[in-house]
This record gives sequence, C-alpha cells and structure tokens, in this order.
Amino acid sequence: MLFATGMPVAWLIARAAGLVAFGLLTSSIVLGLLMSTRLLAPRRQKSLLGWHQTLLWLAICMAALHGGALLLDPVMHFGVGAVLVPGLAPWRPITVASGVTAGYLMLALATSFHVRRRITQRRWRQLHYASFGAFGLALGHGLHAGTDLQGVAGLVFAGIALAPVVWLTFVRILTPGRPTPPVPRPKAPSNVEPTRRVRGREPVVAGRG
Repeated sequence: MLFATGMPVAWLIARAAGLVAFGLLTSSIVLGLLMSTRLLAPRRQKSLLGWHQTLLWLAICMAALHGGALLLDPVMHFGVGAVLVPGLAPWRPITVASGVTAGYLMLALATSFHVRRRITQRRWRQLHYASFGAFGLALGHGLHAGTDLQGVAGLVFAGIALAPVVWLTFVRILTPGRPTPPVPRPKAPSNVEPTRRVRGREPVVAGRG
C-alpha cells in the first residue's frame, strides 16, 4: 500500500514509530536523572517513578511497532530474524543491530521495575546504568539508519537529545549523595536510678541503705 507521496505506508509508520520511540526513551532517561539528582521535589518521587516507568514501556511499544512495520515494508524485505536477532538484517546489519540491542536493553530495564525487591535496590540502580547504553545505541541507530536524520537535521536532533542527558549526568556525578542519617540510640529512662553491683551480693540501688 502506497501513501500519496508514493512511499509504502509501512515504511512511513516505521520511521514515525522509531522517532517517537527514541523521544519517549530520552524523556524517560531525563526524568530518571532528574529524580536521581533530586532536582525535583522529593514528595513527588513516587508519582514521578510511575511516569518514568510508563514512558519506558511506551518507548518499548513504539519500538515494537517500528519493528513490526518493517516486517510489512515491501521494499526493505526484513524477516523476523532480521528484526529480532542482531546482525541478521540484510541492510546495514551493524546499524540495525544497534537498534535491536537497544530494544532488548529497554525491555530489561522495564522488567527490572517488577523484580526490584528480589534483586535489591543497589543492584537495581546498577542495572539502570544500562539505560545510557540503550540511549547511545538508539541514537546511533537513528542517525545512521534513519532517513529522516541525515545531514544538519541529524546533528540538531542529536544535540537536542544529548544536551539534557549529558548535563544531568554531570550534575549527578558532581552532586554528593544525600548522607545517611545516623541511627539514634535508645536513651535510658531518666526516672530509673543507677545501680551498683557488689561482689557476692544482689545489685544495690545507689542512694539506699
């Protein structure tokens, strides 16, 4: 099926879905960095975490639509293996592989929200460093495989996406973490008189005969 421009509809859907997927992924990463740098109100962390997770799942859905549309494109002739297995694409296999790998990293990150209590909070945070890998691979995929991001348009697009991520990453690195408050020790009741122990006798309360 061809659109009015003479291009296959599946190809147009694949291009649009890919751009939207990258925009949603970037928004999710930026929101996560804003939360980790505590530039947003702490009382809103719970709701922001929900948005952070939702944006990532929406990015995965759009990435799936991107891959599904490529399967229906009569020009590219992508098979299921080319869409799911990195390196099997008949066209620019390395560039396409970066997009496929980015999709798997996004899926792993989104799934980690549901197993966070099992893998501990520390490991969950360490796993989230993979979001930078997903972002870099997706950006490289879009610049080298996307027909909409050639020349100056691609440089402007990359600059707009990179600027907030790089800036917030430096803020996160340079900003010291919030110190852990000391655990208060229980105080002895003030109305209890101190006692002294005499060898071979029962404890004697000080001040009594």
